[in-house]
Amino acid sequence: MLIRAALLASLALLAACAAALPGYTPPPFKENKLVQPSKSGDMDGDGAYHMSSQEKAIDCRRLRGSMMVTISRLRHKDSETPPSALAKGANQTVAPLIGRSTKGLDRDAAYQRDRARLDAYNQHLAAKGCPTVDVDAELTRSPPSPDK
Repeated sequence: MLIRAALLASLALLAACAAALPGYTPPPFKENKLVQPSKSGDMDGDGAYHMSSQEKAIDCRRLRGSMMVTISRLRHKDSETPPSALAKGANQTVAPLIGRSTKGLDRDAAYQRDRARLDAYNQHLAAKGCPTVDVDAELTRSPPSPDK
């Protein structure tokens, strides 16, 4: 036991020395110009979702696929265990202090945003002349059973 502790202490000391090498600077981060993160739209005060220009440029097949993934996630909303009020309050208090976002802590607001986004996507599909998705029917449909 003492040998393990001495070995771990010496490894920690070596790691600290390696981290403190003078003059070492890591190479600069090279951003990939071909792949850019997608930008999401915004919600207005009335609860309507406004798509970003990147979302509007998505083809019908990918837009429907994104909708089906979101619907699948929302279908399981009722089976998730909600966080306790203490955990939710602690996250909302600490997150701004350490520079983290509080977005996503309110599950009901996240559900409303996802639902408004689905409606906006459906309207965009209809405007493009693509087949739309019956969101209400898909949400009420039972998820496939994992019997395989």
